[in-house]
Amino acid sequence: MEQNKNKSFLRDFAVTIAVKLGIYPKIVASLNRQIAKREAAAIKKNGLKVLKKIDEVLTKEGVTPFFVFGLLLGAYREKGFIPYDYDLDIGIMDSERPENLLDIMRRNGFVLKRQFYFKDSGRISIEQFEYDKVPVDFYYFFEKDENTIATIVSYKHEYKDWKEANETDGFPSEIITAEKTTFSRKDFLGIQFNMPDNAASWLAGFYGSDFMTPVKNWSSEKSETCRRPYPIRQYRNLEIVEQQAKL
Repeated sequence: MEQNKNKSFLRDFAVTIAVKLGIYPKIVASLNRQIAKREAAAIKKNGLKVLKKIDEVLTKEGVTPFFVFGLLLGAYREKGFIPYDYDLDIGIMDSERPENLLDIMRRNGFVLKRQFYFKDSGRISIEQFEYDKVPVDFYYFFEKDENTIATIVSYKHEYKDWKEANETDGFPSEIITAEKTTFSRKDFLGIQFNMPDNAASWLAGFYGSDFMTPVKNWSSEKSETCRRPYPIRQYRNLEIVEQQAKL
């Protein structure tokens, strides 16, 4: 326990110095590139197995998981995983999320790594799990109006490290909308998984009308998309992650 406290102190001290020197963003970017490289390799090795497990676990619980974002883009454009993608993006309707989802996932070998939520309502926006070293992001969609569903994502703080941001004003949010649609089970590298029937429309909204052109360092600022700033900021629920780790 004392050793962990010392590590935490040293980390916080190093972060404080890096922020003051103005080199924190560069350090984080470098570390993130290394992590993304490892995670992309894990997806290449174990991605299909993890997708089959997710489908098996959630379908049994009456949940319809579906491809979104980078995973959907890869399935539609590349007919496989995007080589540099570092996580599996899964959409779930918020109304279908079981109250005991964390226990369900834990019993099936998934480890909760992050949970983002809104302090005012307690609503969960994103949960990240890990299975066989593969990160899996669950994005919770809700009905925005009779023709539209939406999900809200969070991004790194404008200038604070994540720990300070979480203890103060939280992380900026963005709402992403999509046309309501039906879902069909389609082939993906030899397995069946749910995908939106109007996938092209969704992808144009997520990434712009030129989504069929690969762009490794794509930015929403350079494309006309359905992404808009959301006024309520999000926080990471560290307590629930710690609780799950102890079980």
